[in-house]
Amino acid sequence: MAALMIVQQLITGLLLGFFYEPLPVKAYESVQHIQSSVFLGGLVRSMHHWTGHFLVVVIALHLLRIFFNGAFYHPRHRNWFVGIGLGILILMANFSGYLLPWDQLSYWAVTIATSMLGYIPLVGLSLQEVMRGGAEVGGATLQLFYSIHTTFVPVFLFLLMGYHFWFVRKAGGVLVPDKKHGADMGKPISVPAIPELLVREIAFAAMVTCSILLFAMFIDAPLGDMANPELTPSTVKAPWYFLGAQELLLHVHPIFAICFLPLSIFLFFIVLPFSRQRDGKPAAYIKALFITGAVFMLILTIIGILFRGPGMKWVWPW
Repeated sequence: MAALMIVQQLITGLLLGFFYEPLPVKAYESVQHIQSSVFLGGLVRSMHHWTGHFLVVVIALHLLRIFFNGAFYHPRHRNWFVGIGLGILILMANFSGYLLPWDQLSYWAVTIATSMLGYIPLVGLSLQEVMRGGAEVGGATLQLFYSIHTTFVPVFLFLLMGYHFWFVRKAGGVLVPDKKHGADMGKPISVPAIPELLVREIAFAAMVTCSILLFAMFIDAPLGDMANPELTPSTVKAPWYFLGAQELLLHVHPIFAICFLPLSIFLFFIVLPFSRQRDGKPAAYIKALFITGAVFMLILTIIGILFRGPGMKWVWPW
């Protein structure tokens, strides 16, 4: 599903690129033109927008499956590292594409998200200036994000995807052998990839594509007023996949939320393939640590989405 969505993003992104202009004012006007004047432009943009968000959810579910199956231990540990790189690239693709409509929502969301970098000790302000292409979010930021979104991320994404699938094939396929009952199961039954696997994958791809298409037909990609650096909206939130960190900023010291916690999560994923296992699955305390962290971030994200209103004050969603 993730690979299919990435291909769909490439196709819809190429179509949008024929009409998009990565310059302030013109960027917003070109998106308006796509929405209102280009044949099926609004549908293509909605598919591109929503597929990007669904892709983040899909890779999160993929991460859960890999973790609980123990598919990050030897001989698949190298592919685990490649997968981490792919996950980072997908987040970069979503974040860099978030600014491109150049409306109030995207402008101020990126302003808030990049301002979080300023809390990183020593290099925070310099990193913030690099990400913005200057002191403030502006035309240089838009050009930088457009280049990252359309050049850097796609090239490395497809290179790592090829490496990722090659590693899966080298390790014996997607199915991870059950070490606990492997001796009793004997040799697994095999079937030809064509037509059995091919037919299933085509049918599944059609189902996923139709689902995204129907969703995009009924729910348009959001587009607010044109970005205005002089007018701050009453509610300014980072993109939803960074809302957990923004919510955490309200409760703990910024250095912990922006620096210590992300670094700890990254190091946890790096050392995970070398952690203790039992019958090819993570040890109980590793599972408990992972589940606790995942639930904690999920709760923070839900609070940020549903329970924070103007000024990030607590509100009830109903």
